[in-house]
Amino acid sequence: MWLCGTTAIHPAAGTVRVVATIFPVADMVRQVGRDAVDVVTLLPAGASPHTFEPTPAQMRAVAEAAVLVEVGAGLDAWAAKLRAAHTEPMTVITLATGVPLLGATEREGKSQGGDPHVWLDPVLVRDHFVPAIANGLSQADPSHAAAFRAAAGEFGAALTQLDTEIRTTLAPATDRNYVGFHSAWQYFGRRYDLHEVAVVESFPGKEPSAQEIAAIVQRARAAHVRALLIEPQFSPRMAEQIAQEIGAQLVTVDELGGPDLPARQHYLDLMRYNLRAFAKALL
Repeated sequence: MWLCGTTAIHPAAGTVRVVATIFPVADMVRQVGRDAVDVVTLLPAGASPHTFEPTPAQMRAVAEAAVLVEVGAGLDAWAAKLRAAHTEPMTVITLATGVPLLGATEREGKSQGGDPHVWLDPVLVRDHFVPAIANGLSQADPSHAAAFRAAAGEFGAALTQLDTEIRTTLAPATDRNYVGFHSAWQYFGRRYDLHEVAVVESFPGKEPSAQEIAAIVQRARAAHVRALLIEPQFSPRMAEQIAQEIGAQLVTVDELGGPDLPARQHYLDLMRYNLRAFAKALL
């Protein structure tokens, strides 16, 4: 089954129905599950997972699913409503479980909060997300467990190749500072030694105050930032103002991609799209 937003096609017989909260995760499921899965993407193209609310049609789609795949760590907390409405047994794969999250705090022996944008680090995807997807699909459909493991191995090899490509491309960069639109790229930055000096919006959809803009400009000038990242899911108005003040270029990155977006129709393509953006910003 394919669903992006509210458009759906009936699934093929004998396949496992899977719903994924965001498009990059849905593509990972397809890479591992291949012809044995029919995948629904809940978050529509152009929407933000931070502010999204599921529709009744999407709740019905989840009600028919055998597997729900979510990022977790607060990114897609709205998926809890979908799980609550599901009356039949369902395998739930929370991909951030077990990942050491940036910014997480310990409280009463449990990790609290943390940055959920783990999928923007292909090594963490390889080492945590892909095995979790293969295990969850195998639980839902044991007859294809060997095929899921084999496909996961192949996808893992492609992610290793992607990691090498990113390292090689960005290696010549001497200026590794940037201003982000919101703090989505910290895992990517940690992996590839890039430095987020400031962000335009501390939370997506919350525009900065005049005092906050002044602080961003001050930090960006002190760090000699030449690039400010913008994202297609959000208005660039405030970013354009700040970029003009600090003399930086605007560079579009995309954390989500989508099936109808050129060069962003698969997770690997999406990450290469972002690699080209970072190369433009830093090289």
